[in-house]
Amino acid sequence: MITTEDFCNHEMKMRKTILFLLSLCYICAGAQQAYNVRAPFDPATVKVEEKKRGEVLKFSLNNSQIYPGTEREILVYVPQQYKSNKPACLLVCMDGILYDATTVMDNLIASGEMPVTIGVFVNPGVVYDEDREVVRYNRCKEFDSTDDTFATFLETEVLPRVEGMRTESGKTIALSHDANDRAITGASSGGIAAFTAAWNRPDLFSRVYTTVGTFVAMRGGHEYPAIVRKTEPKPLRIYMQDGWYDVWNPIFGEWFEYNVLMESAFNFAGYEVFHKWDRGNHSIKYGTLAFPDAMRWLWKGYPARVQRGWSNNGMLQEILLEDEDWEEIKLPVEIEGDIYAAADQGVVFASGNKIYKISSQEGEYKTVRYATLKKEEQLVGDGLTMRGNALYKDGKMIVDSLEGVQAVCALDGGKYLVLGDEKTKVKADVWVVRAGGRALAVAPDYRFCVTGEENTHHLISTVVDKSGRMLYSEPFYYLHDLSNGTKHMAGNMAFDTKGNLYVATEMGVQVADHNGRVRAILSLPAGRVKSLAFSGKYLYVVCGDRMYVRKMQAEGHLPQNGKSAYKSQGQG
Repeated sequence: MITTEDFCNHEMKMRKTILFLLSLCYICAGAQQAYNVRAPFDPATVKVEEKKRGEVLKFSLNNSQIYPGTEREILVYVPQQYKSNKPACLLVCMDGILYDATTVMDNLIASGEMPVTIGVFVNPGVVYDEDREVVRYNRCKEFDSTDDTFATFLETEVLPRVEGMRTESGKTIALSHDANDRAITGASSGGIAAFTAAWNRPDLFSRVYTTVGTFVAMRGGHEYPAIVRKTEPKPLRIYMQDGWYDVWNPIFGEWFEYNVLMESAFNFAGYEVFHKWDRGNHSIKYGTLAFPDAMRWLWKGYPARVQRGWSNNGMLQEILLEDEDWEEIKLPVEIEGDIYAAADQGVVFASGNKIYKISSQEGEYKTVRYATLKKEEQLVGDGLTMRGNALYKDGKMIVDSLEGVQAVCALDGGKYLVLGDEKTKVKADVWVVRAGGRALAVAPDYRFCVTGEENTHHLISTVVDKSGRMLYSEPFYYLHDLSNGTKHMAGNMAFDTKGNLYVATEMGVQVADHNGRVRAILSLPAGRVKSLAFSGKYLYVVCGDRMYVRKMQAEGHLPQNGKSAYKSQGQG
């Protein structure tokens, strides 16, 4: 006898079977259709008459210092409308001339849908042996790596060769150096390369077209969705194309899924992003069909600047002021070493044998020289110098030897403590933020300190007892690194009054919560942050040879201003 329950179970199984078979039919049909879908006609794809076409130049680049031994061909498109008295916009494309790009550019430039733009089409490098046999293909190395190496290659080795080239009609090529006038694109590994270049160097590119991008686990690209969500949005406009059937090699991950995750992360982070998902597989075909509209969308409203959005990241909203951005401070001298927060606001730094202070007066930042370093003396803090193992405050020796001491930090009430092991009992009226080559930060309540080590993702948290002993050290804070281990991780560090830790890194300023998790990353035009100092509500950073400052919602904690309690964030 068949019960009602048996019947229902049988019916459910049948429904599942039918749905499964239907889904297989749909997938198979879709796979068949992937190559047969006809796109609407776009007039930008029609070849113009020869006299109206742009000129294509080419050169070989065989002497790269960044990618030694590589050889490659680079093609340069110059539109008919280009005039050498005005620098042109720029489109960089990976893997040579894709998307029938020169034809589309001929049409879009002529119609005014795209500004006058020089196209630079960069092939990946190849290394040959003495018999001209290929030893190494460099494409995956160059394109899928997530650090800024390829962007630097474009900036220092490719584009300078393009500038100064002459067309057959005698026009000298001049490129705009404004990121707002520059776009970059590529397919597959070239797609992630385009994004990576703009992501690491928003001072070079602001418009990105990525097709069938390999945001998968080849060289760290799968980490991008999480990183994008944590990072303050950059001034980028992004057009994404991918197909539902995009799986070239599933061992690296779900290719289409990662593109969807990227688009979701962009929306969360406040980017201006457009996606076009279609029935394609891992093919250039649908990226070619979308190229005209991608160019129209990326260049819409030009010359208006691409704007930076406002993220849904709660930490970013808590520490940043929406209307405040980084401001570059023009320096009369070069910064050597770290910058240090001054007790009365501003920062101090050394250049040669001189000590300088930067302070703000009604929004104007002034650099003033106020002291001279003696021979073999180095600046290690505000009013604080070191010569050998001896420590000086305002020119007066206060500790004759710090040999064997792990770190030095300030305590409240003018009492300062040298942190060491159980045998160290030296106390001094001094504080420093770097000792033994390692970055150091002391929590606002003085109950623990954080030290950094080179070439590791972790920062060490150490409990400090009332006598100054350092106890229970362990790797606690985890930093992100898209340089694939090629760069030193942590520069110097500082806490805000709420106990969040700010760390100078290659990726920008990483901000970690009480539980050692990076929840926010502050981006800068030049990317890499060598040093930082938090003075009041102003965060100062050094990027390369440039200094920037930003007014924050958060407020920095200065050890010399005394101990401060803060509310714990709990277990997380």
